[in-house]
Amino acid sequence: MRQALKEHASALEEGKADILGLYMVSQLLEKGVISEGTLEDYYTTFMAGIFRSVRFGASSAHGKANMIRFNFFQEYGAFSRNSDGLYRVNMDKMAEAIDALSRLILTLQGDGDYDGVSALVAEKGVIKATLASDLQRLTQANIPVDITFEQGKKVLGLSNQ
Repeated sequence: MRQALKEHASALEEGKADILGLYMVSQLLEKGVISEGTLEDYYTTFMAGIFRSVRFGASSAHGKANMIRFNFFQEYGAFSRNSDGLYRVNMDKMAEAIDALSRLILTLQGDGDYDGVSALVAEKGVIKATLASDLQRLTQANIPVDITFEQGKKVLGLSNQ
């Protein structure tokens, strides 16, 4: 698979791991193996994770995988965006989008379809204008991309220095 998909192998593998992980969570919830939270909680958290991750950029394998999911979900209507730029998960469409994207990724990998993967990455592996604008609003609001903790005895005032 790595030989066939070349430079796109890692992005597709990252995408597969994340989307199938979310699929497995839905199955475990349905079978009662997981009882914490609701499917909507998991879907919403998954979408929030995409937003956080793409603030680091979309050039890495994981960044491209996130953008493929985001743009695929958007085309499926798995979430909506209101006029204030707030996003909301559409539960019925999200399940459909997860199934369809899982099927697509597994088929592309299984077939070793380099041209198909190249087209997917070129079309959906990018941050489009509306999302870029929404991410810029987060930056302008001084919402950090990541949190750095300051810790230790000196920070707590417990050292002699």
